[in-house]
Parts: sequence; C-alpha cells; structure tokens
Amino acid sequence: MQSAIASALVLLATWESWWWYVRRIVAAPEDVLALIVVLVVLSIAGARQAQLTPAGELPFATLAVVVAGYAACRGLVPPIVRAGLAAGIALFCLHLMVFRRQPPVAVWGLAALALPVLPSLHFMLGYPLRIASAVLAVALIKTHGLAVERQGTVLVWRGAMVQFDAPCSGVNMLWAGLLFTLMGCALLRLGVGPTAAAAACSILLAVAGNVLRTTSLFYLEVGLIVQPSAWWHEGIGLIAFVLSTVVMLRMLVQMGRRPA
Repeated sequence: MQSAIASALVLLATWESWWWYVRRIVAAPEDVLALIVVLVVLSIAGARQAQLTPAGELPFATLAVVVAGYAACRGLVPPIVRAGLAAGIALFCLHLMVFRRQPPVAVWGLAALALPVLPSLHFMLGYPLRIASAVLAVALIKTHGLAVERQGTVLVWRGAMVQFDAPCSGVNMLWAGLLFTLMGCALLRLGVGPTAAAAACSILLAVAGNVLRTTSLFYLEVGLIVQPSAWWHEGIGLIAFVLSTVVMLRMLVQMGRRPA
C-alpha cells in the first residue's frame, strides 16, 4: 500500500515531464517500443529476483532524494533530461510496488534510452563520432598499405572521395548497443561498478564496430572490392553490429559469473 501511494505521488510530481513525453510519442509513435521492451526486461528481472531473494526494506529514502533532485533541476536542464529522471523514478516506483524490491541499477540508464533520445544523440554526438570514426578508419586502412588521407569527414584516395555522412556516425549502433548492454545488466542484476564498466565497454565496442563497418564500405566505394548487390551496405552494418553484440554478450556472461 505504501509503495502504491508513493508511486501515485511521484507520478503527480513529475506530470510535466510525462506530458512532454506523451507529446513526443504522439509525433513519433514508434519511439514507445523501446519503453515497452524495457518494461518487459525489468518485469523478467524482477520476477527472477523475487524467486531468489526475500523482500527487504523498501528504500523510500533513496526515492525521496531522487525526487528532490528532479525538483531541483527544474529550469536548469533540458526537458529531455528531466523526462529521463521522471521515467527512471516511475520505473523505480513501479518495480517497488510490484516486486517489493529495489530495481537493478541499470534501470536508470534504461529509462534514459527508452525515451525518444535518438534525435538529440544525433545532434550532439553525430559529428564527433564521424570524426573519430574517420581518424581510426584512416589509421586502419594505412596499415593495409593504402595512402589514404582524411579531409574533415572525407577520405581521399587516388582522387576518389568517400564521405562519412550522418548515417555513418554510428549513433544508432551506439544507442542499440547500450540498450542491449543495460538490459543484460538488469537481467544479471549487476551492481554499480560492473554496470558502469559494461556501459563503457559497450561504447568502445560500438565505435570499433562502426570503424570496421566504415572501413569495409571504403573498399566498396573506391572499387577495390566489386560490389555485387546494393544490400551489401546494410549487410556489412548488420554484421558489424552482430560482432560487437556477441563480444558484449560474452563479457556480460563473464561478469554475471563473478561473485558480488
């Protein structure tokens, strides 16, 4: 009963952020799918924990501190940041109400990624990631003996120019990789340290996967490899993402086997 009352009060306290979220979802209904996936993962994680551990004392003090932080950031941070806090608080309360246990640490990252954040990520990280990918791709290609040069986000080789445009930034791969990683952390109920380490490794793997993808596409674009079909662009991107995901999955399994 206490957790239900607390959940209702929190939703009332954060109504502005939820109204902002509803308006964004109305404009792009497909963005709600990520939140649905997060709810399913947290439900599975909560059900598993309920079978393994007895219910403990509900951390209402922690919840009060987070709600106070949400209120304090009014007018200081963009609406999407406040919406991320509101979503995290709501998922926190929902987990407490249903399972009578504190949710996994990864819930806060999942709450942020479940919001329609991709446009903002493209705006803030798109160009820096394109530059980073171009620099690393040039270094990798030069190890193959090709005198390729970089001009901004364009690779130049023997008069041929290959541009790193917006889809080549790797932002989508970064978002999907982090979402997958944090879902794994939630299911394994990893603590703060392992979850932060897993998120950092996921970012590095996303950048490495994007460099592998763009380097492979360079060979196609300049004609060093005959391009048999138009689907090769999508296929190479999918292969790079699968490789980085498999490596991350292996790391998560190893983290889950270690004692807390």
